[in-house]
Amino acid sequence: MKESQTRRLTEKKGQNRRKMKRIVLFSMLVLFMNWTNMTALAGPAGGNASGNPVLQQQTRVITGTVVSDKGDPIPGVTVVVKGTTTGTVTDLDGKFNLVIPSNAQTILFSFVGMKPQEFAAAGKNTFDVRLEEDRLALDEVIVIGYGTAKRQEFTGSVSSVKMENSPVALAPNTNALESLKGNVAGLNIGATNTAGGEPSMDIRGQNSISGSNDPLIILDGVIFPGSLNDINPNDIATFDVLKDAVSSAVYGSRSANGVIAITTKKGKIGKPMITFNASYGVQTWQNKPVMMTGEEWITSVNDRNKYTAGSTSWMKTGELANLAAGKETVWQDKVTRMGVIEDYQLSFSGGAENLNYYLSASWNGNNGIVVGDDFNRLSLLTKLKTNITKWLELGVDGSYTRRDYSGVAASISSAQMMSPYGVYYRDEENKLIEKYPYTQSAIHPMWGVDDDTRDNVDVRNSYRLNSYILVSIPWVKGLTYRINYLVNQDKNQSGNFYYESNYVKEGEGLARYEPATLVGFLSQANGNINN
Repeated sequence: MKESQTRRLTEKKGQNRRKMKRIVLFSMLVLFMNWTNMTALAGPAGGNASGNPVLQQQTRVITGTVVSDKGDPIPGVTVVVKGTTTGTVTDLDGKFNLVIPSNAQTILFSFVGMKPQEFAAAGKNTFDVRLEEDRLALDEVIVIGYGTAKRQEFTGSVSSVKMENSPVALAPNTNALESLKGNVAGLNIGATNTAGGEPSMDIRGQNSISGSNDPLIILDGVIFPGSLNDINPNDIATFDVLKDAVSSAVYGSRSANGVIAITTKKGKIGKPMITFNASYGVQTWQNKPVMMTGEEWITSVNDRNKYTAGSTSWMKTGELANLAAGKETVWQDKVTRMGVIEDYQLSFSGGAENLNYYLSASWNGNNGIVVGDDFNRLSLLTKLKTNITKWLELGVDGSYTRRDYSGVAASISSAQMMSPYGVYYRDEENKLIEKYPYTQSAIHPMWGVDDDTRDNVDVRNSYRLNSYILVSIPWVKGLTYRINYLVNQDKNQSGNFYYESNYVKEGEGLARYEPATLVGFLSQANGNINN
């Protein structure tokens, strides 16, 4: 018995020595960096800081000791002047020595697993600090596999982002992934260029050249095969991102690209709670191209075709009329606008000892930067959980999402190639656009957007039902068995219809748009619908 205790004591001492060596090496590295900063402050070689009254007024030295709540010294504690890069770490005895600016306001002490503490620096040169354990961080529950675990008990690489009652959730986002941008190391979220678009994502780089690099999505403990746009960001409580091979133990090869586990909100025990959230945001160009002026465009055409400098004989009648009138069109400005994001949600939740419920309804709208690029979503969510007995739990989650992408967006590419002197309206008074701004070839970038020449429908309905039974085996502590019944069903409708007016011929004049002329195109009117 004594030999066994001695062996365990020896192993523990060995582990402590290895841990202490790592801390000492890290401390020496930071101390070296701090010494370099102090050397720079001390001036040229051979200089004497004490002999420089100006330097004495600018800096001073603080010292101190950092211990745990049990009184043990803590090596490796970071000591910095808040808001600056001036800092150091404590040595093996928990002591530190730091040169700080004389006007320093606050000294910050922090260490992994400990609650950070701040102290006013004014008029104080010695600090005796006692750090307390941050039990909240260590006891944080994270989602792993088909269950949960405390962060301190999990050895894998996982990052968590809390959405419920968090400032992160205040941003008006139409996609759940937008909230993870810049908040999870190793998770790359792409940009969305259309209203209601779904960004690309990958964890720790691209794993396949031709296959999908998207991580596996787990929604409330069950694999989610649908689109992330079907999940309302306002209903999400937490994200847990599993980034290493630990997730493969549960999900196998499907988790080769990582796992994003999403947990939705639930009711809290107490009085029923009614919540209404509303947000409004705008979208603008990140890097808006600068278009050529009319004069620059004419010069460019002449140079490209080797025409006589200043020549305009190649321009069409409508273009020459606009040139003579000094009327230019910046087509890019005509097809773009300030984008708008609207978000409204109403939820009803509550719970009792053996019952928990959460009901939510929300509407999201997004008018994109490009005219005609519109999106709206209606989401409904119902969650109900009840404990029949101490060993039997029943639950059901039901959701419905309707996404509407209907409409035709203006053509940015056409706008960037159009003549600045092209004819915008064939009828200025009634705002009727001309299909061919310079009589042939290039089509008006707003054609088909809102001129009754084309109809477009793109509506996507998603139904999800997840019911489960959770049995806790009474005679085996910690052993549970869960039965899931999951139904995911999509019902989509998409299609286009092109009216006879869409087939107006090239040329000049209003006769091309007369009803008698358009009747001849009735045989060309066509469409398709997919259900």
